[in-house]
Amino acid sequence: MSMEKRALLAIVISMLILLLLPSIMPKPKPVVIKKDVLAQIPKETPQKIIRIEQAPLPFEKEIAFETADYKAILSNLGGVVKSITLKKHLDSADKPIVLASAPDPRDSIFAITGLDPEFDKGIPFSFVEKPDRVVFKAGTQSGLIVEKEIIFRPGKYTIELKQTIMNNTSQARALKYKITGGCGITDISPSDAVYVEVVRNVSGKITNVNKNSIKSATTWNGGQAYWVSLKNRYFSLILKPPVSFTNVFSNTLSNKELETGVETPDFNIEPNSSVTQDFVLYAGPNDFNEIRSLKLGLEDSLNLGFTGGIGRWLFVALEFFESIVKNWGLAIIILTILINVVLFPLTFKSLKSMKQMQALQPKIEALRAAHKDNPQKVNKEIMEVYRKYKINPLGGCLPMLLQMPVFFALYQVLMRSIELRGAPFLWIKDLSQPDRLIASIPIFPNELNILPLLMAVAMFLQQKLSTPPKSASGGASDQMAQQQRMMMVMMPVLFGVLFYKLPSGLVLYWLVNTILTIVEQGLFLKPHLFHVEHLEN
Repeated sequence: MSMEKRALLAIVISMLILLLLPSIMPKPKPVVIKKDVLAQIPKETPQKIIRIEQAPLPFEKEIAFETADYKAILSNLGGVVKSITLKKHLDSADKPIVLASAPDPRDSIFAITGLDPEFDKGIPFSFVEKPDRVVFKAGTQSGLIVEKEIIFRPGKYTIELKQTIMNNTSQARALKYKITGGCGITDISPSDAVYVEVVRNVSGKITNVNKNSIKSATTWNGGQAYWVSLKNRYFSLILKPPVSFTNVFSNTLSNKELETGVETPDFNIEPNSSVTQDFVLYAGPNDFNEIRSLKLGLEDSLNLGFTGGIGRWLFVALEFFESIVKNWGLAIIILTILINVVLFPLTFKSLKSMKQMQALQPKIEALRAAHKDNPQKVNKEIMEVYRKYKINPLGGCLPMLLQMPVFFALYQVLMRSIELRGAPFLWIKDLSQPDRLIASIPIFPNELNILPLLMAVAMFLQQKLSTPPKSASGGASDQMAQQQRMMMVMMPVLFGVLFYKLPSGLVLYWLVNTILTIVEQGLFLKPHLFHVEHLEN
């Protein structure tokens, strides 16, 4: 189970424990983008074509094509794109990120297999360089000719392929082939490896498979292949094929990296005729607005789970606040406050129900003592007390449970938003990483992250504020209080451990949310705010 799933599961279990505690305890049982780097890149940098003289493989020639956004290395062996480097997105060593790389041209982007055995070997293509494209061309002894026109668009993270297959014989040809869309996507950091996945849209049904679940070559069919994406936490390689493609495939290469692509159904080319097919490859950041602006329907590949719809709206609000305060950390704090304000009616109802249950507890304990040998009688009497005083034992849980989709949605947004990559706040250099107040210390876990420790302290104070004082009468009430005090220590420790390596942006949200909860409990858990009838009887 991945770190992300463990954290989500822990949050769910912990919240349920905290919410159900009053009713169950009585029963004794980057890419870092630097301004100085961007300033050196003109808005309309002309493309450059640079020939690399020394070929790494026999008969191979490489062509480097650059725009302001990326640098692509092409190979004449198969007419493919061997690597793509994003010039504006830097790694932790301040070097441009190599988004995709495949040492073997036969495993590279736009490589075709199954069309003809000669093409499968990666035969040399002739090529012509033009200002915005490179045109490759090769033929086989069987009479097939393939022309690949790889087109680059300034200002966009897209590479287009116009591929023409010609039947240069006097007989019709029945053909079928696969074409690679993504390969060798880079893990930006070891912690990001769990985010590498294949997302595919076949006949409108979007599914995703984690890299660890792909052990061998797999093909999905069942209709039209709209697109297939190979993505990591912050970047994607998305191939959109022509409408005639029906299958999507993935494979694990010899270097353990993934390869994805699409496959045609059987098709015919008449004698001395040709078929032209257009492909679009998106190779860039997982920026929803950037991808949506292409108007290709690829933005659905940025899967945010079952709460994706809520997550989109939360991110729109986060972007709005950032545009005002010019800092993503402050934007997270403002968004957290806004969420608490919007959901406060539910929070107030939960606090009121919790206080009512605490006030009702002496009567419940008296019933348990009076009918300790008759559990059925106890349950019946307790339900009668609930009905008499109009108390819903789950009243403190349900309002908070309704907030869970918001928590999960914001969790996904903060975990996956590339905008937070390299975003600083106070001592934090990168909100997408742990805060690392001290990056290297000679003790486990080898770095000091202060934000999770502050969060654990805040959670302890919150638990202490909501834990009832020790009962003078002892018995089950005293046992419940003892168990609650134990949870008061266990839960902050558990959350502190789980959140220690998570992105500081997410920990910041949880810390601010906890502080707001402390304030709400301190202000609103006062006797005069809750007139509870059974306190007076």
